[in-house]
Amino acid sequence: MRRCSFVFAMVLSFLLSLPAIAQNPAPKGESDPSATSVPSVTLHVSTRMVTVEVVARDHGRPAIGLTANDFQIFDQPAGFRKEKREQKIAAFRALGITDLGSRDSNSLQVPAGVYTNLVTVQKDPVPPTMILVDGLNTDITSQMQVHQQMLHMLGSLPEDVPVAVFLLGRRLRMLQSFTTDPKLLKSALEKASTVEANGLRQADPRDDPGSLSSFQEEMTGVSSDALQRFEQEAYAFTMDIRVRETIEALRSIALHVAGYPGRKNLLWISSSFPIAINPDINSFDPFRGYASEVQELASILGDAKIAVYPIDPGGAQPPSAMQASRRSRGRFGGRSADALSRESQMQMNSRATMEILAGDTGGEICTDNNDLGYCVRKAVKDSSAFYEIAYYPDSSEWHGEFHKIIVKTTHPGLHLAYRQGYFARPRGGDASDPKAATAQIQQAACEDFLTATSVSMAVRVLTPDSPQTLKYWVMIDPEMISFPSATENGRQLDLMIAACTFDKSGKPVQLLEDPIRRKLTDHEYKTLLAQHFVPHTFQMATRPGTAMVRVLVKDIPSGRIGSVNVPYQQAPAPAASAGDAIPQAPTSH
Repeated sequence: MRRCSFVFAMVLSFLLSLPAIAQNPAPKGESDPSATSVPSVTLHVSTRMVTVEVVARDHGRPAIGLTANDFQIFDQPAGFRKEKREQKIAAFRALGITDLGSRDSNSLQVPAGVYTNLVTVQKDPVPPTMILVDGLNTDITSQMQVHQQMLHMLGSLPEDVPVAVFLLGRRLRMLQSFTTDPKLLKSALEKASTVEANGLRQADPRDDPGSLSSFQEEMTGVSSDALQRFEQEAYAFTMDIRVRETIEALRSIALHVAGYPGRKNLLWISSSFPIAINPDINSFDPFRGYASEVQELASILGDAKIAVYPIDPGGAQPPSAMQASRRSRGRFGGRSADALSRESQMQMNSRATMEILAGDTGGEICTDNNDLGYCVRKAVKDSSAFYEIAYYPDSSEWHGEFHKIIVKTTHPGLHLAYRQGYFARPRGGDASDPKAATAQIQQAACEDFLTATSVSMAVRVLTPDSPQTLKYWVMIDPEMISFPSATENGRQLDLMIAACTFDKSGKPVQLLEDPIRRKLTDHEYKTLLAQHFVPHTFQMATRPGTAMVRVLVKDIPSGRIGSVNVPYQQAPAPAASAGDAIPQAPTSH
C-alpha cells in the first residue's frame, strides 16, 4: 500500500541542485521552506500493516470489478492449536497496468553528481518482469535447448512492460536492466547461458558413471565404502553451496526491486534444487533439508511483492533410463531400480522447491510445458489486474514466528493466488543478535551484486576535511523508515548507515558502520515529515585502490534496506565541515 516516493523525488531534485544547501543543510529543527506546499502523506510504514496482492482468476481469466466486500482475510500463527482469526480489511485497491502506469506521470530530474536508488515509473507501466536464467542449477544442454525459445519468448511480452534479464552462474549478473527495447532484450538473452557453474552441478555419485567409485567398480568389480562416503559428503557439501548461492541471488533480486510499486513477476528459468537430499550412506550428517530456508526466501519475495513463475527449461522429459544419450553406471550399463527411484525422488524434491516458491508468492509453476511463451503470457496476464488488500494483524505474537495468510472470496468458482504468509518479526529485527545484524549489513553492502530499493535514498559527494577521507551527504525518505514510539513522549529514529569500498576488480576493501539512534521530540518528528527527507553526513578514510563506494541505509525496526553505488572521486581541497539538520550520531571518521 506504500505510495511511490514522488514527494521525496521532488524535494531531492530541488535540494541537491543547490550546492549551498548541500554543504549547509537547514538549521536544526527547521523544515525546508520549499517543501511546505507539498501535501503530507497519510500512511507510514512504521505501522504493522500486512499487504497482500491477490490475483482472482475466473476460468483462467482475471476477475475484475470485485470490491472489499467480496473478500475475507484470515491470519493464523504457526503452532499447535493456533486459531485463524478473521481480520478487518484496512485498505483495498483494485489495480491494473493502466492504473499503475499512470501514476507519478510528472517528469523527475535527478541532478548530475547525485546518486540515488529512487524508483520512478513515469514512462513504463508496471508490473516489471524479471527473467532469471539459472545456470547454477541447470546443465548447459538444457540451457541451450531453451535458448531459442527464450528469443522467441520476446514476442509474448507486451511491448510496454519493462523487463530485466539476470544470469546466475557462480555469481549473479545483470545482463540488462529494466527496458522495453526488444533489441536490448534480445542481445541480453543471447548471452544468457553459462558453463562456469558446471563443477557444482554434480549428479548423485551412486548413479554417476563418471564418478571415481564407478571407475573403481568397473575396473575391480568392487567399490570402496570409504571412497563412496567421501563422494557422498562432497556431493552434499556441493548441494549446500548451490542452495545457498541460489537463495542469496533470489534474495538480492527481491531487495533490488522491493521499491517498485505493485506486483512483480520473476520468471525463474531453472531445473531448481531439491528441497532435501539423503545420500543414505554412513557419512557425517548426510541428510540435507532446505525447507525452512525456502520458506524464508518465499517470505522475502512475498514482502517484495514478487510472484515467482518457475520454468523448467527441460520441459516434459522422460526418465534418463529412457534417453539413449545418457550413459548409465554399472558394469553392464543397466539402471537399477534404486537408481530410478533416486532420480524420481530428486525430480519430486526439485519440483517441491518450485511449488513452494510459486505457491507461497502467488505465482504458478510451469514445468510440464515446453512453450515458454505460454508461461510468460500467464505471468503477465496475472499481473495485468489484481487486488491489493491490507490489514493490521490483531495478534500480539510477534516473536519471529510464521503467520499464514488465508484469503477467501464470496464468489464461488474463483481461484485466488496470493502470498501465503509472513514472518512476524519483533521490532528491532536482528538487533538482539549483533553478529547477525553485522552479517546482514556486510552481505547487503559488500557482497550483494545489486543495490536495494526498500528505502529510497540519495547520496551527494561533499568536500572532505582532508584528502585522505571521503565525505557524503545522505538524504533518506522518511516515508520508508519507521519511527516507533519512544518510552516517553516522542519517537525513535533507529538507522544504520554503512559504506563499503571496492577495488577495480569489485573486491570489497573495507566496511564502515555508522549507527543513528536518537529520540525525537514530537516537534522534531513532525519537522522531518514536513521537510520530506532525513539528512545525515558522514566521513570515512580511504585506502589505495578504491574504485567504488556503496552507501547503505538500514531501518532497524523494519529491517528495510536501501543502497546506492557511488563512483570513487578524488578528494578536492579541504573545506568547512557541513552541519546536520537533525540530532544524530557524531560524524564518523
